[in-house]
Amino acid sequence: MSASPAAGESRPQGRPVRRSCLSDHSAERHAIVQPGGATLTYTILVRGFTATVALAGRPGRPAVRIDLTLTVTHPGAGFPDNIAAVMSYEDIVEELRRLCADETIPGPDYLAERAADLCLTHAKVQRVRVDVELPSTAAEGAGAGASITRAQQNGL
Repeated sequence: MSASPAAGESRPQGRPVRRSCLSDHSAERHAIVQPGGATLTYTILVRGFTATVALAGRPGRPAVRIDLTLTVTHPGAGFPDNIAAVMSYEDIVEELRRLCADETIPGPDYLAERAADLCLTHAKVQRVRVDVELPSTAAEGAGAGASITRAQQNGL
């Protein structure tokens, strides 16, 4: 015999509850909430993004490598193959290109923080891990890097 739904829920045990609108422009899309209340998410990986950057105190524009792990709110039942319903990493890649082209970067930690900030401006992104690698100034020296994880303050 299966357990009955929690008070106020009319669903079979173990089935997701629909709750919380994902975006202002689509009242029909709702986040899927797992039993226990956690919002269902999926992961987008952006690996090996490279761009040249102006580094403070260094001549030229060395290449930087950025890897992202984005935890994104699931778009709802059926997970439609519609760019408006799912998170497109291309928007973030374009923003990373602009960031690397437009600013003088004091170091990898600054670039990681700025990349995390731009990822979290997207409402669907709930959490982001950013790994940044800068090349060494010496031909055989070790490069510098930073790795940070940030999350939305208002998580679903």
